[in-house]
Amino acid sequence: MPISKRIKVRRGARRAVYDQETIHRILDNNLVCQVGFTVDGEARIIPTAYLRIDEAIYLHGNRRNLMLNSLLDGQTACVSVMQLDGLVLARSGFHHSVNYQSVTLFGQASVVQDDIVSVLDQLIDKMVPGRSQALRPHTRKELNATLVIRIPIDEASAKVRTGHPIDDDDDYDLPIWAGVLPIRATAGALIPDPLMKPSIPLPEHLKQDFRVR
Repeated sequence: MPISKRIKVRRGARRAVYDQETIHRILDNNLVCQVGFTVDGEARIIPTAYLRIDEAIYLHGNRRNLMLNSLLDGQTACVSVMQLDGLVLARSGFHHSVNYQSVTLFGQASVVQDDIVSVLDQLIDKMVPGRSQALRPHTRKELNATLVIRIPIDEASAKVRTGHPIDDDDDYDLPIWAGVLPIRATAGALIPDPLMKPSIPLPEHLKQDFRVR
């Protein structure tokens, strides 16, 4: 990605990653982003689910959603995604850290007029692959109540930390345990809806090992 002034990483610059492949991978491996925007000059940040298609991310919500409608006033949206991979336990409090993968991107939102059903189905399938095909079709009333916006990835950078603690040289001889506590998000056992008929079998798309991010 072109390194603009807005996305250039200055603190911890050695952890900066600007290649498109890494940015796409981090975006695709996660489901929730933090969206920064302003309302009447006040800063707001709201978490929401997202989907990446090619060089844009897509958000959806009710047509009266304050965040989505605010982003359509011409302001530049700031979107951030972070994946926590581990707690880095150093020999001093100063050098404690976390292993992570993150992306920050900027772009101006626009309304998606066509292919709304396709975007919504792809978002559902990002949650659980194959899920959209098992559902009833969207109703016209539901589609009329839903707003989908597209934010092009005009500017973006990633920042990644991996590895062990980086302590002061003199501290490596201290009798203090140091290392990394890995953090992984995992899916639990499925919980059937108590209002579902007990005769309904588990569909094939749910007979899989889920990896949750």
